[in-house]
Amino acid sequence: MRKIAEIRQDLSGKIAEVKGIQNTAENADALQKGVEEMRALMNELNIANETEAAEQRLAESHFEKEAKKGHAFSFVKFVREAAEGNLTGIERDALAAGKDEYNRLGLSSRGFVIPSALLRASAGQNYTTAADGGNMIEQMAPKYIDALRNKLVIAQLGATVLTDLVGTLPVVKVGDVTAGFLAEGAQGSISKATVAKATMTPHRAFVAMAFSRDLTRQTSVDVERMLIEKISFAHAQLIDNAAINGTGSNSQPTGILNNANVGSVAGSGANGTALNWANLVKLETTVNAANGNRGKLAYLTNAKVVGAMKTTERATNTARFLIENGVANGYPVEMSNLVPSNLTKGTGTGLSAAIFGNWEDLFVGQWGGLDIVVDPYSLAEYGDIRLVLNAYNDVLVAEPASFAAIKDIIA
Repeated sequence: MRKIAEIRQDLSGKIAEVKGIQNTAENADALQKGVEEMRALMNELNIANETEAAEQRLAESHFEKEAKKGHAFSFVKFVREAAEGNLTGIERDALAAGKDEYNRLGLSSRGFVIPSALLRASAGQNYTTAADGGNMIEQMAPKYIDALRNKLVIAQLGATVLTDLVGTLPVVKVGDVTAGFLAEGAQGSISKATVAKATMTPHRAFVAMAFSRDLTRQTSVDVERMLIEKISFAHAQLIDNAAINGTGSNSQPTGILNNANVGSVAGSGANGTALNWANLVKLETTVNAANGNRGKLAYLTNAKVVGAMKTTERATNTARFLIENGVANGYPVEMSNLVPSNLTKGTGTGLSAAIFGNWEDLFVGQWGGLDIVVDPYSLAEYGDIRLVLNAYNDVLVAEPASFAAIKDIIA
């Protein structure tokens, strides 16, 4: 069976080909042939997707059954045995499932793949073989996807996180349709809705770290949790940074602050402006004016701005401040120092940004599981194992009008 990515690519090309054929008598045969080929590709894609879903569920079922038997997957054991070149037990099964998954998705692996089914399905108590000290582990190992999601600031704000993606994900936006009143018998004009399409595609993200061989010999679930926490935190920081500051070049997605269609609010100062109540409200007003005032609305800025907001009154002598109990202008405020504080305007330097918007219109995508390169050689003289985690992610500002940003805050 062909890879889903290949079928999608062929289908996309066939759709473009059929759309380019004029519906005339001379082109009837060519058009009919093109439509039939397009339908055949659609049928092939449906079968491939159904097969993928069935194999995914089969893998999940296998790992769930093994966990109930006391053979749940251990990340630490996986890394240790990968470094030793001798995967055993459920970890060996995970490697086989990971390879199959990447092959179906059309992704290239660089090391040992942990399948997405295991990133969610490590349920039950984590007992591996007695020889590995598994009987000492008495708690469930953390799930990587859950750990990643919990550390994403943008997810806490309400960003839409999509997992188990296959191929290119189209995101379609339909424009407004005109409505009105007419007198009896009057002719109305027909308006067409504009349809725009953006796509999410897998971008390779990597995280590198090193830890001692001795650490992989530990059986404590706290060690397992610590490693996953460290890796997922670095991974989350990478995704958050892409969502906020991504340039759209050098394999990066385009983040909110570099999206030309996001609403812009500028302070009145030529060299920067201290954030005040009027500009705080203006961020909301800009989103409201673009009909983006729905979903999970919130502010995001950095520590410097949050500190200034706590000491800046809405109006003189009111003892009411821009932010109170984590809320500003009736909306939650989240803080991340990934929001820049080194911007410039005129001669002003060290300026900060703030963003307001409906965070549900920011999409985060995850393709497949985790590709882990285990290198026991580079740091062998220190007794360390170098670990490089590769994942495939994308970030998309699905509706730029749902966001507004100010980039010249003196704080």
